[in-house]
Amino acid sequence: MTRRPPLRDLYATDFAAACAEMAEAVAQFEPDLVVGIETGGARVAEAMVDGLGSPQLVGVRVQRPATKLKSRMSLGRLFSRLPRGVVDLLRWAEVEMREATLRSQGSSVESGARALLATSALQDAATGARRVLIVDDTIDSGRTLSVVKRAVELAEPAAEIRTAVLASTWRRPPVQPDYCLYGRCLLRMPWSFDAERP
Repeated sequence: MTRRPPLRDLYATDFAAACAEMAEAVAQFEPDLVVGIETGGARVAEAMVDGLGSPQLVGVRVQRPATKLKSRMSLGRLFSRLPRGVVDLLRWAEVEMREATLRSQGSSVESGARALLATSALQDAATGARRVLIVDDTIDSGRTLSVVKRAVELAEPAAEIRTAVLASTWRRPPVQPDYCLYGRCLLRMPWSFDAERP
């Protein structure tokens, strides 16, 4: 049986502290453009940008089909009625299932990158950038991060690109971010569908 990853709540000051720690780890890279992957990654990027010398910030929207499905099904309401321990087990089971099934599925990073450039402000923001930091809240398969990274490469081939996430959920993610605060960890943040509401 696989060992369940820890689940860490990052609300309010804990979230701010984690973003400040990530900004400190990234600061020597001195990005002139920070790309935040909406929704969570954009919030992390916004919290980091002052600690990075206030580079240009742009948000992009790229969602996994599972994320869209959870939003459409309003799972937040259902999960808010379940005991915390049950929700934690369901989150862990979802990560395990995705890792087992998505690893073998091919997906077109190239077509996703081209679609992103056509539908976002990324093309204009990345043109002329020298050092680009792509930020997300968590990474599992890495497909979203790969799509955004490829889009930046297409928009500005000369740019040096690095990636940063607060946490990696998979045991062996096929894409390794350049910066990661918590390896093999599930995060619950203020915008998580199962976040505790005040």
